[in-house]
Amino acid sequence: MSRSKNKKGYKPGSFESTGVSKDTTASLYNSMLTHPAFITLKTRQKILYVYIKLQLFGKRKPRHDYPDIEEVSSDLCFYLNHAAVVEYGLYTEKNHKDFYQDMQELEEHGFIEKISSGRAQRKKSIYKFSSKWQEWKADDR
Repeated sequence: MSRSKNKKGYKPGSFESTGVSKDTTASLYNSMLTHPAFITLKTRQKILYVYIKLQLFGKRKPRHDYPDIEEVSSDLCFYLNHAAVVEYGLYTEKNHKDFYQDMQELEEHGFIEKISSGRAQRKKSIYKFSSKWQEWKADDR
């Protein structure tokens, strides 16, 4: 397959996708990949961010569940919890601590913002993508 466009947009090559319908992408741009905020993340945190990017096109958005709450009305808001990333194979059932520490690092580096923690109620937390990473400097830590 080539990297050509069809009527619906970009058609992924066979090395990129199994060809299933409703397949989504988690594009990352060079300016982010080479930025100090991204470079200084641990490898697992970088991979976690790739999985987080998949949430941009998630089926269930917080705005659907909370239509009257303006803070979660943006398409940039998404759900994520430990159980979801366990399904991706990035964490095990028992290492909640690593997941929450990695999410905190992504927040501190400016990639995401926590809107609402669902931890106490055992619900999915609500996050929002952020561009604050663009101003992040290593000495900000």
